[in-house]
Amino acid sequence: MAPLRIIRKPNLTNIILLGSLLLITVTALPWYALHVGISHAEWWLFLSFVIATGCSITVGYHRLFAHRSFQASPLITFLALFFGAGALEQSALTWSSQHRDHHRYVDTERDPYNIKQGFWYAHIGWMLFQHERPTTANVKDLSADPLIRHQHRYYVLWAIVAGVLLPLVIGALIGHLLGAFLLGVVGRLTFVHHSTWSINSICHTFGKATYDIDATARDHWLVALITNGEGYHNFHHRFASDYRNGVRWYQWDPSKWLIALLSGLGLAEKLYRTSPHSILAARLAAEQLRVERALAKRTGDHIGDFVQTVRKRYASVKHALYEWERWEKESRRIGETVKLRSQTYMNTIRLAAKEHRLAFERARQQWARLINRSPLIPRAVHV
Repeated sequence: MAPLRIIRKPNLTNIILLGSLLLITVTALPWYALHVGISHAEWWLFLSFVIATGCSITVGYHRLFAHRSFQASPLITFLALFFGAGALEQSALTWSSQHRDHHRYVDTERDPYNIKQGFWYAHIGWMLFQHERPTTANVKDLSADPLIRHQHRYYVLWAIVAGVLLPLVIGALIGHLLGAFLLGVVGRLTFVHHSTWSINSICHTFGKATYDIDATARDHWLVALITNGEGYHNFHHRFASDYRNGVRWYQWDPSKWLIALLSGLGLAEKLYRTSPHSILAARLAAEQLRVERALAKRTGDHIGDFVQTVRKRYASVKHALYEWERWEKESRRIGETVKLRSQTYMNTIRLAAKEHRLAFERARQQWARLINRSPLIPRAVHV
């Protein structure tokens, strides 16, 4: 593996660009809002480009290109590349390469936005003092696409057209050119940038570790709200290939819903979903490890006996989950060979799968009662 060399010289291009965007956003934009006023048309322009460029990063750059969580039609690929360039977050090839390195080398010196180097570094500092990557070997699959190569080669042109000229042309047509520049270009870029970067900083510092308690990645609902569902970062680092980040029904993940809609329209296919059994197994393992570590801090003769009780109950619910998964797989297998099996046999297998699911739910409830009702376990550990 080639050694990683850190560029000590500041990246003046990024410093000037990002600094200028932030300065105009906090000075000229408020002045314009107070002395001129922001019209409904300008707000709609801002919102439209926030959604278009933001979703092109989350759905396109992140889930489609970096993780290959689904496959998209040429039209969706083009739109993701076009408005993704308009977010001014580098080409899809560069963005995906850095993100794959983030997952592969997370929290090490080879992680491009390593949280171990500080909150500010993970948020924006890594772009001001960037790593020099030795190769782009980790994106050969993307390099094979001529449209992705074209966007990478002519990224500046794509970015100017999609991120600057298009909103300015629309602003001129509606009679608000200055407002389009301040709100539709500068304010929108600042918002999309810092909301995206908050995943690298906030979601690696604050929030809940639901599936992997040792990961720095955390689930943070507020970040999910401003990033189209990307804030469920603990789940994402545990199951990076899943096209969903907010896997539970109540979690805010518009990117997931958009991908599902595209699939329904025939514009996306091969959506990768982690099995619900694997997700449950990860949650249970995280709960058990959190409980064990909490009990390890306790003293007393009765602690050892309770630890054994916890381990037995965990083994029971884990076995029940295994049996449920086994019979579910058998049920699906039988369903695929329906012509070779009698209806009675199929019904027997399906009934067994249902009974094992109910057995797991009972074991899960018993596990939760044990953890939640014990005075030996801190409230913060309760499931």
